[in-house]
Amino acid sequence: MEGEGREAPSSCARDWAEMQSDVLVVIFQKIGLMEVLRAAGSVCRSWRKVAKEEPELWRRINMTNHGYVRNARLLNDPARVAIDRSGGLLEEFSIERLGNDDLLRYLCDRTSVLKRLRLISCHQLSEKAIAETAKRQPLLEEFEISFGSYCEEVTEIVGKECPQLKSFKFNNKWYSNSDPFPNYDEDEEISVITRPLGLPRPCISFVISSLLVTG
Repeated sequence: MEGEGREAPSSCARDWAEMQSDVLVVIFQKIGLMEVLRAAGSVCRSWRKVAKEEPELWRRINMTNHGYVRNARLLNDPARVAIDRSGGLLEEFSIERLGNDDLLRYLCDRTSVLKRLRLISCHQLSEKAIAETAKRQPLLEEFEISFGSYCEEVTEIVGKECPQLKSFKFNNKWYSNSDPFPNYDEDEEISVITRPLGLPRPCISFVISSLLVTG
């Protein structure tokens, strides 16, 4: 008989375009930022609407690891797109390698409620831009600057301008083939960093690592 053996349409077939926006937000958060920017927002009109117009989805932006640096080249200014979509509600922002002075200024122009900021291997960032960011984000509770090359005055500015600061990670590292394990006084390094941050806030925790090596 014609058509025999052909699988009948399931009565439980799901129309993915009809999913509730709150469910889509959870799904998008699971698959990751890059996939939302690159693909998920293009599936259908309803998905695109949630990806572009739901600020809750962009309250926490993590652009570290997970092949972000490689995939970011496939998009046009993905960091700025993500910041714009947060609608001024951005509370956490983490970026690796692609951070620069212009991006930090762009970030500060569009949110003033940032509570957590992580800058990892952002070698194009200047100390002036970091200081300006600290001044413009008084609600910061967690601040991380890792694998950079900055002077100690940066820590003093952060401690002065961020009254809500609870955790500060300042990790300066340089590598050298000639001397991969130089001698340095760890206690001295820590005292230099914590002295300007010696505010009457016992809840502050520090993770300090400074390995200075010249080529």
